[in-house]
Amino acid sequence: MRPAFVGTVASLLLAAGCSGKPPPPLPRFDFVAYGDCRHNVAVHQELVDTLRRTQPKYVLVTGDLVDQPDRPEDWQAWRDVTRELRASSDYLSAVGDHDWEKVDTFLSEFHLERWYYDRRIGEVHVFLLDSRNFHDPVQMEWLRKTAGASNARHKFAVFHHPPFMIDQKRGREADALRPLIHPLLVELKFCAAFCGHQHGFYTTLRDGVRYVVTAGGGAPLWRTDPALGIAGDRSKRFYHFVGLTDLGKRIEARVLEKDGTEAEELRFTLCEH
Repeated sequence: MRPAFVGTVASLLLAAGCSGKPPPPLPRFDFVAYGDCRHNVAVHQELVDTLRRTQPKYVLVTGDLVDQPDRPEDWQAWRDVTRELRASSDYLSAVGDHDWEKVDTFLSEFHLERWYYDRRIGEVHVFLLDSRNFHDPVQMEWLRKTAGASNARHKFAVFHHPPFMIDQKRGREADALRPLIHPLLVELKFCAAFCGHQHGFYTTLRDGVRYVVTAGGGAPLWRTDPALGIAGDRSKRFYHFVGLTDLGKRIEARVLEKDGTEAEELRFTLCEH
């Protein structure tokens, strides 16, 4: 595995067109979100090199960091790619279905004692949840109590499996998950939830909760059907990350390709209070 700085230099040279000119500046973001960065190390490296140029304070990750959690080389590849990013930004990840089986490396990597946790960041309260276990009454009672007591202006949930999908084959997964989590997020007045699993980008507003599926970090992209969504949904099949700008009462979102090109048609307001 080549060192992360080699990939960084290569990406900068590519962005500059090998002309020696520095790459064009990118907007600065308070938060960035991405996920499903397993499988394709080169894509993950390029994406991370680009999002580092936006100088985010916090990185929200929707899970699936590795292909096989019991293979040490998979975790080492993730460490190598994200080392500089994790040194400069607070890297907050939810657990994905590829991150946990047979071993607890995810827990030790993030110094966790359980699979869910929260972080208060100014007027943003982030809840990183274990979507494998929304049947678990302990986790759900913790979420109800902790989020219910929070006085943060904005509440985000981050978890892997989305309760709304536009994939014909796997839509039943969302149908089964939805009653376990969506009504509670509505009740607790969450303004946003970031999810992964459906490889690509998709956003939908349901009952006041803005769901953002950001799962274009390296895993093979899925073919989805926008006709399965509702009016106002936006989606795109590409590798990407989501940048968030905190404007106080409003948080704006922009979606950038792995090379830094913005998909301007995907801009949206994440939260407004």
